[in-house]
Amino acid sequence: MKLDAKALGIGAGITAAIVAAVCRLAAAIAPGATAAFFGYLLHLDLSAIARTPTWGSFFAGVIVWGVGTGLVFALGGWLYNRIAQGERGVPAENRPASIRPAEHRA
Repeated sequence: MKLDAKALGIGAGITAAIVAAVCRLAAAIAPGATAAFFGYLLHLDLSAIARTPTWGSFFAGVIVWGVGTGLVFALGGWLYNRIAQGERGVPAENRPASIRPAEHRA
């Protein structure tokens, strides 16, 4: 199965941007509760880390998380396709039976 690395990257980037926006919104509405929640998840005391949210930091966070995640997932999809294709670009069905994936064995 070949992945569309570009589509994977775009989908992951959009998802990460939405999650970053929701997270930032939660931190703006209830900073103490949000810090406590993530502190429990990370096993850290985040109460001393206080940030004043601005529109600039909001948009920068959403863009950086969206683009960064999109690039990482696109690279992952590209690597998956290269690995799944096999050594020197030989498709799985054309490889020797001893190294062919089970779904391509006769």
